[in-house]
Amino acid sequence: MSWLLLLHISAMLCWCSTLLYLSVLIVDTSFYKREIVSENINIPHFLFTLVLTPAALVAILSGTLLFVTMKITEIWLIVKLTLVTGLVICHALTGWMILNLKTVSPKKLKFFGILSGTISVLLMIAIFWVVLAKPSIGKLV
Repeated sequence: MSWLLLLHISAMLCWCSTLLYLSVLIVDTSFYKREIVSENINIPHFLFTLVLTPAALVAILSGTLLFVTMKITEIWLIVKLTLVTGLVICHALTGWMILNLKTVSPKKLKFFGILSGTISVLLMIAIFWVVLAKPSIGKLV
């Protein structure tokens, strides 16, 4: 059981840090009009497809296995899962920004990058608080 918890925490750390890094990279690109997509390598796309998305999938699957095997049926879990859904939406927004790096105006990229990064940080803080505090809201069963 502890190995599953370690896997979940590690995957969450990888997912969250890469999500924040990509938001900062996109905002930095829009501020300084740097070219981060070359003919040979597309760093944001590479990070999104080979680091961010697999880490998110491992985090979600290991988290699901954790609450199923530990038989957790408290309301704080529903709150946490709702917050994680918000993180998934930020993940999708980051993917949209990466796909449209060359077509969307730098002003829009900056706005969505800052929005995605800020909401991601707030969601991460809320998720960690809910998991660590486990507020006694009640039980489902």
